Amino acid sequence: MNAGWALLIAVPSGWLGVWGWSATGEGTAGSNKAIGLLLGLALGAFAVAAAQVTGALRGERGEYFEVRRGGLVHGSQRGAAGWSWNSVTSLHVEGDAVNRLATRLGNGFRIVIAFDDGTRLRTDGLTERAADLGRALLTQCPHVALEPRVPWYGRAGGWLLAGAAACTAAIAAMLFYIADHPDKEKRVSAGPGMTMVQSTEAGISEAGYFLLAMGMLVCAVTAIVLVIAYVRGRAYR
Repeated sequence: MNAGWALLIAVPSGWLGVWGWSATGEGTAGSNKAIGLLLGLALGAFAVAAAQVTGALRGERGEYFEVRRGGLVHGSQRGAAGWSWNSVTSLHVEGDAVNRLATRLGNGFRIVIAFDDGTRLRTDGLTERAADLGRALLTQCPHVALEPRVPWYGRAGGWLLAGAAACTAAIAAMLFYIADHPDKEKRVSAGPGMTMVQSTEAGISEAGYFLLAMGMLVCAVTAIVLVIAYVRGRAYR
């Protein structure tokens, strides 16, 4: 359902943004801002739809959790299995399950449980009574609940800056490509006061400009995110 609503926003806003960009050309500052807003909205909505579809495909039909006195039960249409509280070897409860938007999208609350038999369970804010499940796990598993967790950006270190540098280099390469491929006409003199076009070299098409612009936008956003992740990751060292 979340993916469907996101696509209902992404498809028309993306179509309007592309149509406005191709119809207005350079346009005014106001029109360019409106087009950029529409394209940004479309990209964000597509990202939400992709994340929701991925989560739906990764889950199991009829999945549920049961908190019992002696341990935890996880089941679905495939069957059910249970573990005692002492079987929990790793537990991470993150986020705020009270936030309405986070609960709606499921990405503001996250629980990851690992057991001694190698089983690993995940759930998010879309789980009914996710906050109660998180509190029960933290209460029943104090032996692992307080273990520090280093996120991926805390372990990546300098690789984040290397990725940001690669994105910056990609933007520079695309800019050089655009500068080196304008529409060109080779003119030669055909006599006094006369010139003749000898050949024409095709430049970059409108679709090519659009793809390059979107590529530079994606690279710029990725570079910024990687730099922010590197700064945040330093707190875990």
